[in-house]
Amino acid sequence: MSALRLGVVNFLNAYPLWGSLENDARVTLVPDIPSRLVTFLEEGRVDAALISSIEFFRLGKPFTYHPHVCVGAAKKVESIRFFVEDSTLSFQEVLSKIRVIYTDAASRSSVAQLRVILKKLKSDLSLHEVNQAEEKIPLLGTGEALLAIGDTALRHRTRPSYDLQSIYYSLFNRGFVYAIWVYREELKPRLDTLLEEAYVNYTQNGIALRRAAKRRFGFSADFTEEYLTRIIQHQLTKERREDLVFFARECGFSDITKNI
Repeated sequence: MSALRLGVVNFLNAYPLWGSLENDARVTLVPDIPSRLVTFLEEGRVDAALISSIEFFRLGKPFTYHPHVCVGAAKKVESIRFFVEDSTLSFQEVLSKIRVIYTDAASRSSVAQLRVILKKLKSDLSLHEVNQAEEKIPLLGTGEALLAIGDTALRHRTRPSYDLQSIYYSLFNRGFVYAIWVYREELKPRLDTLLEEAYVNYTQNGIALRRAAKRRFGFSADFTEEYLTRIIQHQLTKERREDLVFFARECGFSDITKNI
């Protein structure tokens, strides 16, 4: 049986879902950003991919998702940040002074989450997708903001910024699911089992794999432990599934909720 090609996101928050598969002969890992992995999945260049939840809503059949694991968060996320020149004001006050919002091209769920927030706050600010978001963060001027994700956001988390999930939670009292494993329905029996085993392996060897994550991604041991055990959530619990349904409805994908 040929090795399965898995599209993986090379961010600290996603590592627990694929870290234990790095030396597994059953798979070939294909690292890239979520927004490109969805294209690889559609084109058949990978058999499964860890993609943004909003992209799964858009794909529809014949794709399905893993029912038990995800990249999610409850009250805060740390790695989805809204960078500004000055964050001493409330988020609503900052928005009133913003004239342009740049968004990281790497992910679409966080951008969709921001759109839901802006709609709730009755803001009509437009979003402008950019590449190389990291380079823009220190250059932001008055009236500018930038939404960055993943390790880029984590590396700059001490700069003036707002945790996007904290804002979302304050408005909706909801957690959020950023990414899920997605694949074609005919591969479900094989991939459901393999990806479940990968996460179970991570939980059983968590100390060693978090130590490996520290070396790989370059964050401190204390932060890596805190982030991966208390902030980011990797189990698609009943509560996180309800969050996914809520998000789908807010984004206009009510028809997909029966498949979640």
